[in-house]
Amino acid sequence: MKKLCAKFAGLAALFLLMPYAWAAPGDGISGTAHDFSGISSPQTGACTFCHTPHQAQAQALLWNHTLSTNNFSWLETTTTGGTPYSTFAGDTYKGPTAKCLSCHDGSVAIGDIGWWNGGAPGAPLLNSFITGGFQIGEGGDMTGNHPVAMPFPYGSAANTYNSVTNGASALLSGWQPTPEANGIKLYTDDGTSVFAGVTPGQTGMECTSCHDPHNGSEVQDIFFLRGLLGGNTADYICVKCHDKG
Repeated sequence: MKKLCAKFAGLAALFLLMPYAWAAPGDGISGTAHDFSGISSPQTGACTFCHTPHQAQAQALLWNHTLSTNNFSWLETTTTGGTPYSTFAGDTYKGPTAKCLSCHDGSVAIGDIGWWNGGAPGAPLLNSFITGGFQIGEGGDMTGNHPVAMPFPYGSAANTYNSVTNGASALLSGWQPTPEANGIKLYTDDGTSVFAGVTPGQTGMECTSCHDPHNGSEVQDIFFLRGLLGGNTADYICVKCHDKG
């Protein structure tokens, strides 16, 4: 718990270094830590550092930011329920987690994008790297972080996602059977592509299951959370997936 509090404190401190005040949860990307439009020279649009309408590096999401080449994994091999921890390559995995880690693993500069107005914008901050509380998966090591790119036991049944199946000893009654009804965003892996939405037997979770990087209307708290950071009500982010009642 102390390490978790320290990490959140580090995140909050880094937010204070940004040139914008933190926008209210759910009020959109403008004025959040993901709004880089006012800190580059020449000034870009708010979407540029993740997306571009032309010459994108990947067709999916028209992705503009250079992807990490790290191979991500956890120190542990399986969960207590016997589900193998996933592994994935930052530059080839098709789920949104790879997009998040292209900035947040600290290996790629914030301003390392493929295209804007004939090139990449320049500013000291945008040529810097994520450090401190924002940095997750340094060197590909995801140890100590919530599992992502992993199957979710949707419908209280085993699911397969990113070539991993929920373990035979997983306590399926300890999970919300339909967390998307609580505002959590789940994904389908059909073996060819990963896309938003649930498919029984093929459903999993990504970073964006609990965080909305665009600060959309479902965001309820800081860190782009789709629920509350603390408490024990139905809006508490953890119980939106985990049924501990």
